[in-house]
Formats: sequence, C-alpha cells, structure tokens
Amino acid sequence: MKAIYKELGIVGLILTGMVITGCLVSGTFVIVENFEVEFTADGGFYWCAIDMTADPDWAEHQQDIDDLDALGLVFTIENTSDVAATFTISFATSDVPAATATAPDAIPAGAVTVLSGLTVAAHDTIDVTYSESLGMIGDIAAIKAVVLTGRFDYFGTSTGGSGDNPFNITDGKIIVTVSASGS
Repeated sequence: MKAIYKELGIVGLILTGMVITGCLVSGTFVIVENFEVEFTADGGFYWCAIDMTADPDWAEHQQDIDDLDALGLVFTIENTSDVAATFTISFATSDVPAATATAPDAIPAGAVTVLSGLTVAAHDTIDVTYSESLGMIGDIAAIKAVVLTGRFDYFGTSTGGSGDNPFNITDGKIIVTVSASGS
C-alpha cells in the first residue's frame, strides 16, 4: 500500500514541476467578440469580419487550443419594416475580401449555417440571449471547424421586410468558449 502512495507522490511531484516550469498548461477560456450592423430589406444581406486572434487569451494560448466547448450569440434585432422578416446567420472561413461582400451570392459555398428561421414581426424588436441561442445553433461540428481558425466571416441574410427600412442589430456578441492544453 505504501508503494502506491509513494508512486502517486512521485507522479504528483512530476506534474507539479511541469506546471511550474510551464510544460503543462490547461484551461478554459471565454472569448467575446462584439458586432453591430444595420442593413435594409432591399439589401437583405450583411457581413462582418470576426478576428478572435487579437484577444489576449486567444493570442497567448492559440497553439494549445484543443476544442470549442461552447458557442453562443447575444444580440438585439429591430425590424423597422412594415413586414415580418426571417433571418439566417452563417459563418465561413475568411476568404472573401470586404470589397466583394455586398450581396447574398457573396456567401461562400462552404459557409456553415449557424442560426436560421429567426422571425421578427413588423415593427418589433427581439432580444436573443446566450441561453436561447444555444437551442437555435445548427451543426456545431461544422461550426467548430470554422471558428477554431480564429478568423472567420459572419454573414446574415433576410427574407421579408419592406422597402429600404433598416433592420438594426445591436449589442451583438459572439461568445466562444475554448479549451486549451499544452506541453
């Protein structure tokens, strides 16, 4: 029995030494990216570049990031139009220059649908909370592959709405929880 405790003590000392010297690091990090957009029913399209690589936690642990543990969205969307509108959000790896991202056909074929079928009534505003978004998010495995690159494009499209009345998306946040371990 003493031999088992002795072996466990040695393993504990080794692991402690590895942590102290920086050879073994693990943790979970939350990265929050903010966004706000305004677009019209006539355009029915919005785009913004997301770059998490500038976040201090991402930058420090980028080489050690193993997995995306959770992804959530938080935003307020206001439909100022006279007609209900339905929204879709997609992510794609960053390969579309900003100058060309002006129409729904600019969304790359490999884009992953994150959220679809979010309907906002005419002249209504809704708040999407983090916990609500978790139940709306689509193919998380495909989304992981895009988000774990650290840089990706956020595309949105709408159907419905009327004229050139704007849809305002404010207080937008993409909340990404990643785990990292390194040696």
